[in-house]
Amino acid sequence: MLKKKTPTRIGINNLQSASLDEIKQFTFPKLRENKEAWYIEFYAYDPLFKKMRRKRIKINRIKSIKERRKYAHTIIQRLTQQLISGWNPWIEQDTESVVLFKDILEKYSRYNDKMFKEGFFRELTHQNHYYRIKKLLEYNESRIVPITYLYQMDLRFCNDFLDYIFVELGLSGIYRNACLTFLKTLLNWCIEKGYTKSNPAQLISPIPKKLMQKRRKLIPSNTIKEIAEWLKEHDRHFLLSCYLLYYGYIRPIEQTRLKLCYFNLKEGTLTIPAEDSKNRTTQTITIPRKVLEYALDIRTFNYPPDYYLFSDNLEPGSRQITTRWLTEHWQRMSKALKLDKDYTFYSLKDTGITEMLNKKLDPL
Repeated sequence: MLKKKTPTRIGINNLQSASLDEIKQFTFPKLRENKEAWYIEFYAYDPLFKKMRRKRIKINRIKSIKERRKYAHTIIQRLTQQLISGWNPWIEQDTESVVLFKDILEKYSRYNDKMFKEGFFRELTHQNHYYRIKKLLEYNESRIVPITYLYQMDLRFCNDFLDYIFVELGLSGIYRNACLTFLKTLLNWCIEKGYTKSNPAQLISPIPKKLMQKRRKLIPSNTIKEIAEWLKEHDRHFLLSCYLLYYGYIRPIEQTRLKLCYFNLKEGTLTIPAEDSKNRTTQTITIPRKVLEYALDIRTFNYPPDYYLFSDNLEPGSRQITTRWLTEHWQRMSKALKLDKDYTFYSLKDTGITEMLNKKLDPL
């Protein structure tokens, strides 16, 4: 049986970067009276190149030597005050508001954990945020020059990250859109916390749903039998999940929320409360006798009624799982049987509905 992969703290500390003290490094401005040109010169730390760079300001436009020196003195005083207060000529914003990219992801990771612990985030939301943060870190570390500060997470960076997801990794348009939603959520949180003033991801549009064709397709009846036979031998509890999707059209996300007490064995029904239903309405559906008999055969209802239908090893238990568990079991079976990649777990629902309609059964 597959075991749940317990998320570990993301390796944010592995991302090397300069400290805020380093970006405030500078040399005091000086006037250079060269024959070719007069200019004010000083050095300041450039976080993009990660080194001190020379900055020059020409002051040739004032013809009078006396007035030029007077003007230069005024500029040097102003530049000195700005540099001492933390201003950096290579950064568009005030360095007092500059925060490290790794620190922001660490803070948001802790926020994500807290929101889940307090019950504000469901486990699926919590894990999705975790994996999006992980992907964001992986992308940044793959760049020739990784970004160091939050202000560098601009429109170009966000677009490049989404291209990395969609083009380089070859993930779906749906996943790319989910990552875009995460970027918007993360940057809105940064705005609320005062870490930044803008959300460049808001300027990016998702791929329209009408352009994305579903990859899944109907599964032939002989393949359905082959899947059932393999699962009976190698993954009996996952077969119950497949039955619920194929015969009962119960979505994977709803399956992860089902408790044993939702089943009425005498009436042969399943009642899904509004809080656990995708459309937020209480639903009572009839469970085919074949499915109930199979559940009884594998002793599903021998556990406390408040247990989740699927927990560790997809057996009843006190811990709620995510849909990722079900997907991993499907992928394991699919790999063993060398199924077409377009036969997805959700294909069972489409196939079951189609077969029902072909048999002219009442849709209700």
